[in-house]
Amino acid sequence: MKLRADLTINGENRLPVLISGPNELDEHVKHKLAAYILFWNDEPTLDASLKMPALSNFEFMPDLIAFDLGGAIKLWVEVDTVTQHQLTKVTRRAPDARVVVLKQNARDAQRLRAELETQFDRPERVEIFAWPAGIYKDWLKTVGEKVEAFGESDGRMINAVVNEVPLVVEFESY
Repeated sequence: MKLRADLTINGENRLPVLISGPNELDEHVKHKLAAYILFWNDEPTLDASLKMPALSNFEFMPDLIAFDLGGAIKLWVEVDTVTQHQLTKVTRRAPDARVVVLKQNARDAQRLRAELETQFDRPERVEIFAWPAGIYKDWLKTVGEKVEAFGESDGRMINAVVNEVPLVVEFESY
């Protein structure tokens, strides 16, 4: 899937292009777009690579990342599936970064939170957000290969018109 977007969020316009990687589902690409809009104010990057100095000691890439003015990782976002091994490495190698996992539903978010609480040495370092019931499926139906959206977001909610469909999402925290 090649998703082209024309986004005007919080009064600023960007034209991101998201291209699915090998074995990456269209649904995952659409979910990454939602994360991009959600964390708009952090000026996230969708195309992280090992060529970026802050990522040189990682063997895996985030779905979304943002850097501070000094080039250090300030935001690391994983969408859907992530392993505890990855979260351990991120929290150790980027100790000052905000680490967020965006899940499709409350059940998956609660399951991950429970796993982190019992098996992870720093569960408080990982924020878990979930879509409210039913809204994730609405998002998937609304987003196509071309996306036009305008509205606002603040890292906890999205209030926008996406492809002429109004969408208000207040992500639940776990």
